[in-house]
Amino acid sequence: MSPVFTLILLVGVGMLLRRLHVLSTADAGTIRTVVFNIALPALTFYSLYSNPVPVESLWIIPGVVVIQAVGYALFRLVPARHRETIMSGFLGNTGFMGYPVVQAVLGQGALPLAVIYEQTHSFMVFSTWVHKDARRFLNPPLVALLLALALKSVHLPGFLTEACRLVGNTTSPLAMLFVGLTVDLDFNWRSLTPAVIKLLVVPTAALLLSTVLPVTGDVRSAFILQSAMPTMVASVVYGAEVGLDVRQLSRNVVVLTLLFPLTILFWARFL
Repeated sequence: MSPVFTLILLVGVGMLLRRLHVLSTADAGTIRTVVFNIALPALTFYSLYSNPVPVESLWIIPGVVVIQAVGYALFRLVPARHRETIMSGFLGNTGFMGYPVVQAVLGQGALPLAVIYEQTHSFMVFSTWVHKDARRFLNPPLVALLLALALKSVHLPGFLTEACRLVGNTTSPLAMLFVGLTVDLDFNWRSLTPAVIKLLVVPTAALLLSTVLPVTGDVRSAFILQSAMPTMVASVVYGAEVGLDVRQLSRNVVVLTLLFPLTILFWARFL
């Protein structure tokens, strides 16, 4: 788990830089823009173009759909005062944290699996949880995914793929710095319930589904790892759009991000 500790160290560096006023939350916004619009698409394109995508990996899609469908059903059924808990418990940070963790633990070749999970997860978030129009589904990582699949049989110049690799390799350190810049040490006991759901119950569901779905090896491991990611930062924005308590959602993001290093060590035993 040494690579995971490296990522955690980068989060700590981001927190320290913010404390020392070397970087600010405004800088975090710039870093997020660079990662989402440039580094992450480059990483997505390079990993899908350069590595085989096993047919078995498509079974990740129904697995994610099942988990998210159950989560949204609970969201609609529970009393309104518990909806922040359910949203934080099912919307995972499968991009900014998922990609670096999967890459660190399973290697560059497993990144296409993380991409499949993250894009399916994003589709469920936009189509089911926040009911966005079709334009929101088209994002830079998805465009990179489609281009990589379309050009997979085309021999591209080496300098082009190397440029994508170099830019894509900045994703992990920049994403972890972003997390560190946006996380405050604000522990709240009410956030333990969504922490149990997101960091324990959802990965357990993925583990059980992996015994039913025909997934093995890195496909199974990537499915479990992505399911064990903490709450996505954007859940605060999406929650605001549907009338939830933004302050509690923010606290949930902080607590789950802080607890995540402990739980990922546990789930590593099942990979």
